[in-house]
Parts: sequence; C-alpha cells; structure tokens
Amino acid sequence: MFLMWFDDDKRKSVTEKISEALAAYERRFHASANVVLVHAAEIGDAPQRVHVRPQAYIQRSTIYVGVEELT
Repeated sequence: MFLMWFDDDKRKSVTEKISEALAAYERRFHASANVVLVHAAEIGDAPQRVHVRPQAYIQRSTIYVGVEELT
C-alpha cells in the first residue's frame, strides 16, 4: 500500500518533502515505509532504510511512499 504525498512548495528541497511524506506514512499506518517513488527529475536523499526510485510516470511534486518487497 502506498501513500500519495503532494507538495509543490518551491522553497522546500526534495529531501525535505520526502522526509515529510515518510513521517505522514508512519503517522497514518503506524509502520515504516521502505520505498519512495518520485518523478525522475526530482531525486532527493532519504534515510538509508528507504530506497528512492525515480519513475517517469509520476507527476512532479508527487511522492509515493510505501512498502515493497525489495529484491
């Protein structure tokens, strides 16, 4: 299951937006996410426990946070 997080605030870095999205996921689902999907041009840093994956089909300013079995 993924949480969609939209934040078009130009004053925030992608890293800040990812951190806020991760915190929102944890508040909502009471669990930690392990993957973040972002637009291919908006790569940012995230905690080491999370894999950031760029996807061309995701719109800018939109972040998907969730849990996937990573292989």
